[in-house]
Amino acid sequence: MLAKNILILSLVHIVRLVLPLLIIPVLTRRIGDNDFGIYMYAIAFAAWLSIFVEYGFNISSTREIACTSDQKETCRVIQGTQSAKLILALLTLPLLAGAVLFVPVFQGHAYWALAAWLLGVLSALSPVYYFQGRESLRLVAIAEALSGLLTLLLVFFLILGKADFYRLPIIMVTARGVGLLILTSRMYASAGMSQVRLFDFGAGIPLLKSGFNLFVFQGAISFYTSFNVVFLGFMCSPAQVGAYAAAERLMRAGLGFIAQGSSAIFPRLNALRGQQEAKMRRLRFQVLIGFIALGFAGMAATWVIAPFIVKYMFPGNFVAVENIVVTLALVIPAIAISNVLGFQYLLVERHEKLFNAIIASAAGVNIVMAYFLVKRYEVQGMAVSWVVIEWGIAGALAVAVFVLRKNRNSLITG
Repeated sequence: MLAKNILILSLVHIVRLVLPLLIIPVLTRRIGDNDFGIYMYAIAFAAWLSIFVEYGFNISSTREIACTSDQKETCRVIQGTQSAKLILALLTLPLLAGAVLFVPVFQGHAYWALAAWLLGVLSALSPVYYFQGRESLRLVAIAEALSGLLTLLLVFFLILGKADFYRLPIIMVTARGVGLLILTSRMYASAGMSQVRLFDFGAGIPLLKSGFNLFVFQGAISFYTSFNVVFLGFMCSPAQVGAYAAAERLMRAGLGFIAQGSSAIFPRLNALRGQQEAKMRRLRFQVLIGFIALGFAGMAATWVIAPFIVKYMFPGNFVAVENIVVTLALVIPAIAISNVLGFQYLLVERHEKLFNAIIASAAGVNIVMAYFLVKRYEVQGMAVSWVVIEWGIAGALAVAVFVLRKNRNSLITG
C-alpha cells in the first residue's frame, strides 16, 4: 500500500508540475517575454498565498485523519479544516489589495493579481489532506490529470498570440476549480456528510489554534522558497522574473517527487508511532538513506539533462535560465535530507517548535541575504541565496536530530 501511494503521489506531481511545463514552450513562442514574466509571477504569487490559506493542514489534518478510524471524528476534522480555510481565504484579501497597489509586475494588470489570488485560494482549498490521511490517492491523481489536461488543451487552442493573453488567467482559474470540485464532492460523499453539515466555523477555530505551529513552519518555509519570486518582482524586470521563475519551476518538477514521497510516508510513520516503534525506526532510517541517494542522483541528472530541456523550452532566453538551473541543482540533496529529518523525525516526534525555530531563522536570514545578493547579482544572486539557505537548514536539522536522539538514549540507559 505504501509503495502504491508513493507511486500515485508521484503521478499526481507529474500532472501538477510537468503538464504546466508543457505549456511553457507554447507560451514562450506565442507571447512576449514581459507577458510570460507576468504569467510566471502570478503562479509564484498564487503558490505563496496558498500557503497562508492551507495553514499547514496538509500535515496536521492528515495526521489527525490517519490516526483515527472514527467517522464522527473524521467529519469533525473535515468540517473544521475546510471552514478554517474559508476564514483564512477572507483574511488574505488585504494581500490581494496590496498586490494590486504595490507590486510593480501587477501594475496595469490588476486582473492578473485577482487571478493569482483566486488560483492560490482554490489550490489551498483542495482536500488532499483527507485522501492522504486515508491513504487513498487514486482520485487525487485523476482530478489533477483532468485539471492539468484541461489547462494544456485550452492554452494550446485559445492562446494563439499576444492578443489572447487576457484569456490565460481565466483558463488557469477554471481548470483549478474543476479539480477542486471533483475532490471536495468526493470527500464529503465518502465521509457520509450531509449538505447541512458541510461547514462548521465553530469547529474551525480550534483547528486554527492547534495548527498554529505548523502554520508558522509553512509560512517560514515560503519566505525562502515561493516568496523568492515574489521578492524579485520588487527588484527586477518582468522578463528577469520570468527567467528565474521558469528555472525554479523546472527545479520543482524534480523536487516535488521528494516531497510527494515524503507525504506518502508521513501518515504511515504516524500510524506506527507508539505501536510498532522498532518498525517505525527501521522504516525511517531506510527512507533517510534512500532520500540521500535520490537527492545526489537528482542533482547529477539535472546538470546533464537541464541544458537540453532549457534550450527547447526557452529558445530566446535559454542561457540565462540554464545558468540559474545549474546553480539551483545544488539544493536537491539538501532538500532531500532536510525533508526526511524535518518531517519524518522532528514532526513525527512532535518537535514542531524546534522545527519552526530552525525554519524561521532560515527565513529571516534568506530575506536579508537575498536583498544584498539580488541588488548586486540580480536573479543569479537569488539562486545562490536559496542554495546557501537549504544547506544551512539541512545541517541544523541534522544537529537537532542527533542531539535529541543522544539525549533520548541517555534517558533510556540511565
